[in-house]
Amino acid sequence: MAETNIRGLRWAYVLIGVADGTLLPFLPLYMLERGMSAALIGAVLAASAGAAVAGGLAWAVVADRWFRPERLVVLASVAAAAAALLMVPFGAGASLAVVIVLLSVARSPLTLLDPITLRRLRVTSRTDYARIRLRMSAGWAASAIVSGGVYQALGLRLIPLVYAPLALAFGFWTWRAIKPDSEASSAEPAARAAVRVRAVPLAMVGFLGSCLLLGVSLAATQNFLTLQISDLGGGALLVGAAAAFQALTEIPTMAYTHVLTRRFSHRALFAIGCAIYLVIFVAWAFVSSAFVAALLKLVIGVAFALTFVAAVMIANDLTPARLRATGQALVKAVLFGVAPIAGALGGGIVYQALGPRVMFLAATVVVAGAGLLALVAVRGQRSQANVPAIVATEAAAPVAP
Repeated sequence: MAETNIRGLRWAYVLIGVADGTLLPFLPLYMLERGMSAALIGAVLAASAGAAVAGGLAWAVVADRWFRPERLVVLASVAAAAAALLMVPFGAGASLAVVIVLLSVARSPLTLLDPITLRRLRVTSRTDYARIRLRMSAGWAASAIVSGGVYQALGLRLIPLVYAPLALAFGFWTWRAIKPDSEASSAEPAARAAVRVRAVPLAMVGFLGSCLLLGVSLAATQNFLTLQISDLGGGALLVGAAAAFQALTEIPTMAYTHVLTRRFSHRALFAIGCAIYLVIFVAWAFVSSAFVAALLKLVIGVAFALTFVAAVMIANDLTPARLRATGQALVKAVLFGVAPIAGALGGGIVYQALGPRVMFLAATVVVAGAGLLALVAVRGQRSQANVPAIVATEAAAPVAP
């Protein structure tokens, strides 16, 4: 039964990667085609990020009180498909902006797939998670490049019509193949009964600051690289290829990160990833070829794998054992939730007012700060004993990001 559940999770990651690969890389281009300026695109993406954070918290409450996370993921896939289809009748102006924000809220519970997987792998090696998670990157890579070709040939108007059935396919698979964890379910009543006060190391606060800076720089550069590729003459196919290029190098790098940790600390890997980002941001500031700009995403995949895996492990190292789920949730909330609000909004304003070169160079300063802060904040933090702490509350049950 356990192996059946794991097999179902493997395919669930493939399917969600395929679905997301038809949507997320192309949203800025979709909005640009419908007459939005760079600043307005940034504002919509920032609002979407903020709504996703708030929605994720609200969905988590729903999951705690009424639904198992496995079933909530299914409902989220249906809601995401329905929200995407609203892009067809409401395809321009303020109505489109509202629909995209609504879509972000509907999609936010899909992140529950990670804690569902980690719960089922609680008695196995942590490297098993990476081997399952890689399937999302593989699905994303194949989907992004194929859908990019389709959109270039037939038009971006197909985005909601392609994404919606794929989201439903993911939900149907999850419903059939991933059953609620009975062991976790039986423990939930007791888990909900108590809220405990625990200690979170101050070093974790510093590292969250580093994640904030990294997330801001990524939101600005990744979202508006799509516009730069378009400005340099590239189309949807090249945008999709760029997304695929990142996944192609992200996969093997994640698979072999455990080898690098034999020679480098997690904070060193995080800083190396930030340094790689810095170099590529400088290159993007001066590149004059759409193809070269897209090709540089191959290097970005290495940087993402290093920083993402290192962030997960640093959060695990810095957080007391009974707060590790909370620590992981905080890192993801900051890196992929809070930071994109500032990054998308600020990046759009700078891109429109001062141009892509200034925006990319500004991002280099921010990502350099992220790497340096991580080196300082995480220094010497190898265990949980005898470290300064701030007080935080923790529910006995894991908190989903």
